[in-house]
Amino acid sequence: MTTAPETLANNRHRTDRLSFALTLFTLLLAPLGLLAAKAVVPLVIAAAIGGGLLLGAPALPWRVINRHLAVALALFTAWCLVTAWWSFHPLDAATLALRVGVLLLVLTYLASLMQLLDDRQRKRVMHGFCLGFAVAGAIAVIDLPFGTPIFDLLKGTAQSESAAYARLNRGVSALAILIWPFALFAWRQGWHTAALLLPPAFFALTLLSQSSASILALAGGILAGAMACLGRATARLMLGAAIAGTLLGAPLAVDLMQRAGLEQSDLIHENGLHRLHIWGVVNERIADRPLFGWGFDASPDLPTPGVEPFKPGRKVIPSHPHNASLQIMVETGIVGSLLVMAILVLIAQRIDRLALPARACATAMFVAVLGIACTAYGIWQSHWLAMIGAAAAVFVAVQPAPQAKITGSASPAASSPFFRSKDLST
Repeated sequence: MTTAPETLANNRHRTDRLSFALTLFTLLLAPLGLLAAKAVVPLVIAAAIGGGLLLGAPALPWRVINRHLAVALALFTAWCLVTAWWSFHPLDAATLALRVGVLLLVLTYLASLMQLLDDRQRKRVMHGFCLGFAVAGAIAVIDLPFGTPIFDLLKGTAQSESAAYARLNRGVSALAILIWPFALFAWRQGWHTAALLLPPAFFALTLLSQSSASILALAGGILAGAMACLGRATARLMLGAAIAGTLLGAPLAVDLMQRAGLEQSDLIHENGLHRLHIWGVVNERIADRPLFGWGFDASPDLPTPGVEPFKPGRKVIPSHPHNASLQIMVETGIVGSLLVMAILVLIAQRIDRLALPARACATAMFVAVLGIACTAYGIWQSHWLAMIGAAAAVFVAVQPAPQAKITGSASPAASSPFFRSKDLST
């Protein structure tokens, strides 16, 4: 018969193995996010599957994943599958919806595995992350001012002017999200001045990039984090405004920008004017089918009157609207937007439970993610979803471990994948 000390030692040995696997994951995350964003998808899948196998029975998904969040994700995936049937290509849309749903659950599971580690193991994982982030940051410091020499050495010279223009855009967006757990870990180590200076310093570095989305989102994140430091009520205001403003306020914001004549502004780069034009067209299609949308992944095939004014001969909407809120609403309707809002509210509730400065950093990262999502990538792009989920998993590792330990099954305290903390100090 196995004694309690033997069980405890066995479980500690298993979680040690898990922590080494997750350390490798966090070590590679920032460099791959900067230089090979699409590689983040297999990285998170390998970390989740490998970590689960190393831990064994205590890591069975139904034992560790937060049920409320899992149900919300499952409902949203189910609705995406329903809307796929009135999309322009139902079978392809349904396949993509399933792929997105599985990836979201994998990312939730990965964050749940982080929650099972004790403080010593979490520190090991964060050391790996910090080393990887330092490498990625050093590459960015060299590549952004000097024309991407390291990127060119690793991946070859850009084949077109547009490719050269956007060479590190994805990578800069990744670092703009990952900077927040990095800064929080520095704070927890007692390096308070460094923690406060890291986000503004990286913001200054992003000004050398072509990623306007990352620049705006990082500026918004810094502002939201600073406001969240004023107290819990202010943090709640930032979170609520970010959720409602992006998901429900996007069509109104686009309408106001059009009324202000921004599409004809000489102060906005052509890429920005192109996106404003796309958003205007998408806004018109939302008004046509507001409740249930045009169907999952229907954006590239939406009817678009007129011709493309910026790139004649090409589609008005190339592959996605470059705005997650508009894409969700035009494809899945108000119903889909409300389901996504429920998911974001669940995450915001967990952020609200954190103590300072974790609450401020989490609020900043939350706002930065929404800012990039609403100005850049297609929301169903796997590399983008993987980076968001991976950053959330890293943020879990920065938090103090729950008091309950694994004793053959996962503890209830360890079941929440995002930002769970009982420290409610303001």
